[in-house]
Amino acid sequence: MIIFINKNKINFEYNIINPPYLHIGFTKNELMLKTFLMMLVIAFASVIIMGLTAFIHLIIAMGVVLLVYALIHSYQIWKGIKPTYESPASPLVTGMIVGLAMPIASPFEITAGVALLTILLFKYGQGKYFSRKYLNPAAAAKVLLLVVLSIMFIFENPLNFGMIFHTHHLSLNLFTAEGFQNSMWIFERESIFGIDLSATLSLFFWQTHGWIGGACGVLVLIVGSIAAYWLKFKWRIIVSTIITMTLLAFGIGLITGGDPILRIAFHVFTGSVIFMIFFMATEPQSTPMPERSQYIFGIVLALLTFMLQLFNVLGGSIIALVLLNLLTPYLDRIGIKTPFGSKKSRGGE
Repeated sequence: MIIFINKNKINFEYNIINPPYLHIGFTKNELMLKTFLMMLVIAFASVIIMGLTAFIHLIIAMGVVLLVYALIHSYQIWKGIKPTYESPASPLVTGMIVGLAMPIASPFEITAGVALLTILLFKYGQGKYFSRKYLNPAAAAKVLLLVVLSIMFIFENPLNFGMIFHTHHLSLNLFTAEGFQNSMWIFERESIFGIDLSATLSLFFWQTHGWIGGACGVLVLIVGSIAAYWLKFKWRIIVSTIITMTLLAFGIGLITGGDPILRIAFHVFTGSVIFMIFFMATEPQSTPMPERSQYIFGIVLALLTFMLQLFNVLGGSIIALVLLNLLTPYLDRIGIKTPFGSKKSRGGE
């Protein structure tokens, strides 16, 4: 704000600042459509690797989200209310994220439920009642559904319903080299294009177990990096999370023995981690804006994710993400300067 002072009065002149997305040369709709295009590459590869089931999950997720969008948009137009979303671009991206964030083994009704909660409660609902998205919509919807279903089936076999704790996962011991190695059989693949894939190669290139969006971890790394540069994602979160996760994985590999590269492949390139880092942990409103805060966010996200992985928590990466989303308003205060002449402010300095 610029203030001009003369003898008679004070005039205020305000500089109008464009929304952040206009600074990168895109309108919001263009940004969403370009993001969708990048994820479409990942989705195409995932369908090739995981098959028709992956395609059905994606169609269900996007179908539910777009149906809810169409109903709400039509109602808002009918009532003369300004539509929350002028075009389906943003909901389309939301639907794609939900589909790619689902485990391939999830029942289709779980995917539909997550998509419904995402668009209705955590996208429209958060925006209407809180004026901003404190929680990543897809991550919050998954965590909520996982917790509710875990409580409902706590006396049965929880993981048959896609819950937080899988009976197989609970039997693993990732704190020892032997326990870790014995858990990797699920990733080994035989005769893919005539090539037998070890667990390490499978985790990098050809996963048929886990998140749909992480079917090819290396592809997510490449496409996500291009998207981060082109679309100006919060690269500090991406870099700090990946580096911290890699160091933690390599470190525990050296401490416990075994293959450190396999540790990195598992802890960093499982679908829930690599996809979450690029396309969920960089969501604009639910993650911090100050540069220092983004580094802190990424490091702590990696620490929480790694710890939850070691204790065999299914969906540990999104649980960590949601927990940190809750801290974003506080992380946003880091680096705020105390105005001249004030004794204190809400900022950290």
